[in-house]
Amino acid sequence: MNRTPPSARVALRNLLIVLVITLAAGIYAYGWTVTDIDLEKPQDEQRQTNVQNALRELLSPRIFEQDRKIITTTTSFLMDCEGESPATPESSDDPYVRVTPSCGKTGDVVTVEAFNFESGVQAAIRWVPVEGQRRPREVLETGREEIIIDSTGDFKGQIEVPRISGSSGQIHQIEFLAAIPSGPVRFSKITDEVIRRMAETIFMALVATSLSIPISAALSFFAAHNLMRPVRVPVGNLMMAIIALPIGWLIGVNVLAVIGREAINFFQGDLEVSVLSSLPVIGLGTVVAARSVALLETPSLSHRLRSIGQQLVFALILALSVGVIGGLSLVLGEELVDFADSIRPDNNVGLGNWLATAAVDGINGTGNLLNIIGGLIELSMNSIGGLIGAFILSSSVTNLTSGMLRSIAGVPAHLLGGVMGAINGVLVFAFVAEIAKSAALLSLLTPLAAALFAQQIVVLGHAAWRARQKKVVLSHVERIVRWLIALAAAVTAFVITFIQLRVGRTVIDGTLPSVETIDIMGIEITRYLLNAMIIGGVLGSIFGLLAGTRQPFSIGSVLYNVTRNILNGLRSIEPLIMGIVFVIWVGIGPFAGVLALMLHSIASLGKLYSEQIETIDEGPIEALKATGAGHLQTIIYAVVPQIVPPYVAFTMYRWDINVRMSTIIGFVGGGGIGLLLNQQINLLRYRDAGVAVLAIAIVVSILDYASATIRERIT
Repeated sequence: MNRTPPSARVALRNLLIVLVITLAAGIYAYGWTVTDIDLEKPQDEQRQTNVQNALRELLSPRIFEQDRKIITTTTSFLMDCEGESPATPESSDDPYVRVTPSCGKTGDVVTVEAFNFESGVQAAIRWVPVEGQRRPREVLETGREEIIIDSTGDFKGQIEVPRISGSSGQIHQIEFLAAIPSGPVRFSKITDEVIRRMAETIFMALVATSLSIPISAALSFFAAHNLMRPVRVPVGNLMMAIIALPIGWLIGVNVLAVIGREAINFFQGDLEVSVLSSLPVIGLGTVVAARSVALLETPSLSHRLRSIGQQLVFALILALSVGVIGGLSLVLGEELVDFADSIRPDNNVGLGNWLATAAVDGINGTGNLLNIIGGLIELSMNSIGGLIGAFILSSSVTNLTSGMLRSIAGVPAHLLGGVMGAINGVLVFAFVAEIAKSAALLSLLTPLAAALFAQQIVVLGHAAWRARQKKVVLSHVERIVRWLIALAAAVTAFVITFIQLRVGRTVIDGTLPSVETIDIMGIEITRYLLNAMIIGGVLGSIFGLLAGTRQPFSIGSVLYNVTRNILNGLRSIEPLIMGIVFVIWVGIGPFAGVLALMLHSIASLGKLYSEQIETIDEGPIEALKATGAGHLQTIIYAVVPQIVPPYVAFTMYRWDINVRMSTIIGFVGGGGIGLLLNQQINLLRYRDAGVAVLAIAIVVSILDYASATIRERIT
C-alpha cells in the first residue's frame, strides 16, 4: 500500500497555510479598498479643528443656566486714519476697553484690551459701523468669538478690521460685551426638555417590551424544536381542522363579533352597573374553560361531546367577555380622564403642586391607556370573533370526527384523504395567494408553498414504498437519493407555479398580480387566485391520496419551521427601517417608535425564549409523561417552572436594549430622546446635544447595572 511520506504531508500542510494566509491578506486588502479608509483626511487641519470644536462642545453640555446682566463698554476706531484719531480711554476703576492702534484700514490687525471686569465671565467683541449693524469678531489667537475673562479681570487679544465699503474716514465703535451672572443657578431649558424626552424614551422602551412579552412568549413554544418535534397528528384530523377554520371564521365574524360589539355598547353605560354585570360573565367563562380543558383529556365519547358543547358555550362567553373588557375599558378610561381634569391644579409652582400635577398626569395617562385598549378591542372585534370561531370550531370538529377517521382504513382512507387533501390544498393556496397579492416580493410565497407540498409528497411516497418493502433503517445512499428526489420535486413544483402564475413578471416589474376576473357560477374570482387554487387542489389531492387519513403528520416540525422563519425575517429588519414605515403610517412621535421596537422585540425575545426552552432539563418532562400527562400538562408543569427566571432576565435585558435603540429610532421621527438629539445636531447646537448624550449615557448605565443585578439574583 502506497502512503504519502511524512515530509510530503508537512510540505502540503505548509503550502495550504501559505495559501490561506495569502488569501486572507488579499481579502483584507480588498476590504481596506472597498471601505475607503484614507488616513490623510483626518490629518487635515480644518477637519481637526472642526472635530475638536464639536467634541469640546459635546463635552461641555448646557446642563445649567443662570440669568446674566450684560455690561457693554465701547471705544472708537477711525477707518483709514483720515483725520484725527480717537483719544485713547484713560485708566479707570470702572470697566473700560481700549483698542491699539485706534485707527487703521481694512484687514489690519488691532489689539483689544479690556480692564476691570469680573474674572471668569463670558464676553464677546462686536464691530459697530456708522449704520449700526453689529458684526461679531473672532479673536485671532483662539479662532473663536467667545471670550473668557482671565483671573485678573482683564483681557487682551487681537482682531481683524472688517471690510466695510464706503467707510473711509468714518469713526466706528468697538463694543466689548461681558455677561455677568446674576440670580440663582437652575436647570437649562434644554435640560428640562431632555429629562422629559428621556422619560418618554424609557417608557417607550417599557411599553414596547411589555407588549412584546405575551406574543413572543407564545411564539417561543412553537419555535422550540424539542417541544415541537414530537407533536404529530393524523393527517385526517389535520385536514378536518383546516377545512373547519374558514367556516369557523365566518361564524365568528357574523355571530361572535356581533355579540362582542353589543357587549361593548352595553357596558359603556353606567360604571357601577357595568362592573357588577361583568363579574359573573368573566367568572362563568373561566369555569367553562377549565371544565372543557379537563374533559378534553378523557377519551370517552360522551365526555368529548360534552366538551364540544362546553367549547361552543365558551366561545360565546369569551366573545362576550372580550366585549365586556372593551366596554369597561372605555367607560373607566373616560371616568379617569374626566376625574383628572376636575382635580388638576391651576399651576405646578412649588413642590406640593408639582407632585399633585404628576399624580394627576398619572391618572390621566391611565385613563388614556384604558381608552386605547377599549378602542383597539372595538376596532378589532371582527378579527377577535373570527379567530375565536375558527379555533373553537376547528377543535370541536376534530374531536368529533377523530373516532370516525380512525375507523376508516385501507383504500377508502386514501380516497377520502385525496378528497380532503384537494379541499385543503385549495384553501391553503387561496390563503397564501391572497397574502401574495399584496406585494411583488410576497408573490414568491405561492411557488414556495408548492415546493413544500411537492417535497412532502416525495417524503410520503417514499414512506409508503418503505412500508411495503418493510424497511425500517435506510442506508446513507438511500437518504441521499431521497433528498435529491425531494429537491428535484420541490424545484419542479416551484418552477411550474412560478410560470403559471407569472410571478417573474410581477417580481421584475414590481407590480401586483393581474386582477383579471372570471365568472364561475355567478362568482367573480381573479384568474391569479383560480390558478393558485387549481395548483393547490392538484398537489393537495396527491398528498392526501398518498397519506390517507391515518398517516401521522409532523405538524410540530411545520409550526417550528414557519415560526422560526417569521422570527428570523422580523429580526433581520432593523428597527430603524420599521420606524420609517410606522412614521409614515401613524405619524411622527413616540407611537411609531413603540410599534417599531415592539415588532423587533417580538422577534428577538421569541428567539431567546425558544432557545432557553431548548436547553431545559428533560428529566421533569419524561417524569410527567411517564405518569400519563398530556402535552399541555407537560408544558405547564414541567417546562414553565424552568423558564420563568431566564424569561425575566431576558426581558430586563431587552428593555435595556430598547432604551438604547429608541435613541436611534428618534432620528427617523420615532419620538423620544433621539428626535431631540437629531434636531440639535442638525442645528449644530452641540452643547445642547451634549446634554442629550449625557442623559443617554447615565440612563443606559443605570439600566445596565439594574438589569445585571436582577439577572444575577433570579438566575
